[in-house]
Amino acid sequence: MPLRRSPSPTAWIALAAISVALLLPVAAMFGRSFFVYEVELTNGKTYVAAGEITELEEEIRFELPPDDEGRRITVPVLRERLVEVRRVVSLDHYRAVLGDARTLGLLENSLWMAFGGAFAALLFGLPVAWILARIRLPGWRVLGALALGPAVLPPFFIALGGARNIQQVLIAAFDLSGGTLQIVNASIVFGCVLYPFVIVLVGPALAAVPAGPVEAARLLGGRGAAMRRVVWPAVRPSVVGAFVLCFVMAISDFSVPDLLGFMLPAGEQPAHVFATEIRLAWEKHRNYGRAVATGAPFLIVTATLVLTALAFLRKSPVLAAADAGRRRERLAPTPLRLGVGYLVLACVLGVALVMPLLGIASWTSSGESIAGGSNAERQVVEESGSLFQFSEALDATAGIRPQRERWFKMAGAAALLAMLIAAALARAAVRGGRGWRIFAVVAGALPLAVPGIVLSLGTLLFWSELDVEIARRGLLQPVLVLVARFLPFALLASWLALRGVRRGHEEAATLLGAGSTTQTTRIWGPLAMRGILVGGLLVLILALREFESVMLIEPRIYLARVYEKIHFSRLADEANLLFLYIIYVLGPCLGVALLLGLRRKGR
Repeated sequence: MPLRRSPSPTAWIALAAISVALLLPVAAMFGRSFFVYEVELTNGKTYVAAGEITELEEEIRFELPPDDEGRRITVPVLRERLVEVRRVVSLDHYRAVLGDARTLGLLENSLWMAFGGAFAALLFGLPVAWILARIRLPGWRVLGALALGPAVLPPFFIALGGARNIQQVLIAAFDLSGGTLQIVNASIVFGCVLYPFVIVLVGPALAAVPAGPVEAARLLGGRGAAMRRVVWPAVRPSVVGAFVLCFVMAISDFSVPDLLGFMLPAGEQPAHVFATEIRLAWEKHRNYGRAVATGAPFLIVTATLVLTALAFLRKSPVLAAADAGRRRERLAPTPLRLGVGYLVLACVLGVALVMPLLGIASWTSSGESIAGGSNAERQVVEESGSLFQFSEALDATAGIRPQRERWFKMAGAAALLAMLIAAALARAAVRGGRGWRIFAVVAGALPLAVPGIVLSLGTLLFWSELDVEIARRGLLQPVLVLVARFLPFALLASWLALRGVRRGHEEAATLLGAGSTTQTTRIWGPLAMRGILVGGLLVLILALREFESVMLIEPRIYLARVYEKIHFSRLADEANLLFLYIIYVLGPCLGVALLLGLRRKGR
């Protein structure tokens, strides 16, 4: 009977860290949505404040909830007329969200944009996944790495470089305009951003289809029968799970709809989505309760979708531990297959990677200066500067060097902390009891369901209630947000690595009297170290890529500053700053490639 070790104290520390980073902020967010501030006056009237109450020497000011036409009225109240300002439990925020005529439009826009983005991701990703998994394509490892390239770029990078050309094609071919143009354009951009996740999830499923059932089905009914009865049932869980996850990531994104709204032709009205509404309610109108009440149902929807995706993906080769047996041989590289394969890869990489890079590089020859961030006033600037003048671009952006250092520190701390937490939780899940496995699954699934902007709202509310000095000034809050958001990637890598460590080594060491420290440093630690490090580097890449979930908490970072600048000018400086990001993220990307290469060599 195999020995079962009780979880070490580090597992309990990891549990506490995840609770502080994820569970408690989500709970604080839901709790805040049930409170409203009431202002009672001496004449007996009581107002419900929609947002922040500003206190002056002789009066207070607050906004009333918007009327049916969206107008907001500011009410000044002299202190001598004020009885009290109290916080009461109420469902007013939820009634306001559900009763707002704009809510249905926001929901419709968000659903269409997310569905279109997930469909486009499948359209781009499935052919590439099949080619890389089924054809012995020369240079397939390099091509596969390039195909995954858009996943390490911020979504707004792809939107900035390629969306303008896509928009011109959509206008010329289909005469689209306004919100419809923005939604269709955003769907294509999301397809370019998210198709690498389809490759990662569906590619292993295609490669793992067992050869025996396929050969039997082909003998009895031909290629069509083999596809219908064996191949499709084997890859269907991965395809459906990938579609649902892409849907969740698209519906949670803020930057792409925001930027594409600015890119619309002059005078056209953009379409708003839920993520945009949440940010506006929090940042612009200071209506924290309304922002949270908008985000809470949003969280329930995304959590339901993530659970649906995991129900399918648990049967995928990426997560399943079962061996499917003898696998099919890859198809021989005939001239026709090579031609079609390279053509498909060239088309997808051209739209998703090459066109955005060239589009941003073109800012150095003729960029735009956009007055006030408006899509109505643009000034084209010829020969704005030269590409690769990185030092000049940094000098032209006041304060960005310390912001870059802060960005590096934040991402590095988040990667290290997530790696340690993931290793402890994965160890407890693999060698502990059922309860630890359930908690590890929840810790890995819940961050996928919590949109970044919703997690940032919960974190701000949680730490504002505690009123801790170090949380206000340091990097604690953004680091915890990044850890909570990207823990699933580190946890999955650590779990897969630890699952491959044979129990016999640990059981023998236990019988010989080796303690937990010895086993960690000399047995399972070295054997699983590559997978654990891969998880940490993945978190580092994603933390450097992320800015939406931390921009409300910590706007003084490199990527947020670049995003702010491109609203007002898209010239050589902005292009160089974006290309600098690629240089910064190449290091951890090469680290992941090296570790995976060493793993294959060791195997």
